Amino acid sequence: MAFLRESNVREKQEQLVIKKLRMMEASNLGKTIGFSSPLDISKLPLTGYEFYTPFYKNPKEGDFMYPLSEYVKTHTSGTMGKPKVYMAPQKGFKENLKRAALSLFFICTHDGERSRLDIGDTIYANLPGGSFIASFMGDSFRKNQSSILKLVPENSNQMSFEEKVDYFIHNHQKVDVAYMTVTSFLDDIVPRVEDQIHLKGFITQDTSAGPMKEEIKKASGNYPKTLYASTESMLSGLPSLQYPGGFFMDWRVIYPEFIEEDDALSTDTVKTEDYPEIVPMMDVKAGKRYQLIATPLFNDITRYVMPDIFECIAIGDDILGTDIPIFKYYTRSDRLMVLHNFTRISEEEMISLMKNAGLPMVDFTARKELDGAREYMHVYLELNQAMSYEEAFEKLNAALLEFDKDWRDLTDFMNFTPLKLTLLPKGTFHKFLNTKEGMARIARIGMREERFNLLMGQSSTG
Repeated sequence: MAFLRESNVREKQEQLVIKKLRMMEASNLGKTIGFSSPLDISKLPLTGYEFYTPFYKNPKEGDFMYPLSEYVKTHTSGTMGKPKVYMAPQKGFKENLKRAALSLFFICTHDGERSRLDIGDTIYANLPGGSFIASFMGDSFRKNQSSILKLVPENSNQMSFEEKVDYFIHNHQKVDVAYMTVTSFLDDIVPRVEDQIHLKGFITQDTSAGPMKEEIKKASGNYPKTLYASTESMLSGLPSLQYPGGFFMDWRVIYPEFIEEDDALSTDTVKTEDYPEIVPMMDVKAGKRYQLIATPLFNDITRYVMPDIFECIAIGDDILGTDIPIFKYYTRSDRLMVLHNFTRISEEEMISLMKNAGLPMVDFTARKELDGAREYMHVYLELNQAMSYEEAFEKLNAALLEFDKDWRDLTDFMNFTPLKLTLLPKGTFHKFLNTKEGMARIARIGMREERFNLLMGQSSTG
């Protein structure tokens, strides 16, 4: 864990990213990006998915930083738009996990005084199988860390989401660390387990980890630990201990740069040399929001415009003894609920609103819908306790009015209540998650049309 207390993070970052650029310099992809001597990442353009597409669709030897035989084709889960294909290096998985994964488990089992991780501990992960990157990373972890930690379920690639949930329920006493969504844990698992669940660590990428931290601690014995990982960046963000729901970027596996939220770029960017001021990781300011520009050190993606907006919530973590900035996931750059250009509400803010309103929520998704000339936020909500529609509507609208001045201004200025609510039958989100491929996540704002239709189909089945 010494990297957390490194005094020359900037210098170390520069050395590592130059090492990566040297590996790419002679590749066809590197030449197309426009590498030149002396290598300097600040001189390179920003890139987007479509820049890499020709290389991914028709890969040839010499295109990438590693031999072509090292690569596997992976897919995104298609949460936004259509699923995308990526070429990901198996050696990259190994190098990434060798650094970030073991640190992740040391941190997530930390009780505030020391890590409780032991050799032979069992890690449960509800990961997607098939050609999704989590499947390949899971396989790589099993091959390279099997003598240290045990990853279960052993045959997860052949199991459905429901079967993985059942596996945890039947084997929870043997599990030391668990990784899954908050919804799966609190609403699919906890009500079905008769005895107390004792975990050394609970890991999630779910944005509800912060608002639901007390419920998770009561159910698991520990506050949740939030990581950041993606198809593009691999495992690159490790949990904060001082700030549940927060994470920091592991500079050993990624060279992160940032653009202030107001200047955020479109994810449709292909390749551009005309971009706003770039903020180095160690120069971000607490309380400000930024779009991530990702250069993972163990795959070919370079200065990639990510759709993710982070909020810097602190500079450093006193428990971990680090000065590295702490972030929380705020939203996707295109995932804010914006009505009539008045109000801008993020997913985590919606989760907090539900909690503050006293709504016993399983989960929800919210969509902007047009009724005549008026824009509404239509919330599709599943409750885990009985409550009338009228009471739920009044509680939610009152919480919105109290929390968001822009919501009050919109209501007063346009003289209407810009909220619609549909209560979904019990079990809707459980059935929806059981049908999904890829990482079991719920887009709580702006769910894609076909996925929304699938969700509503589950609400109408018995």
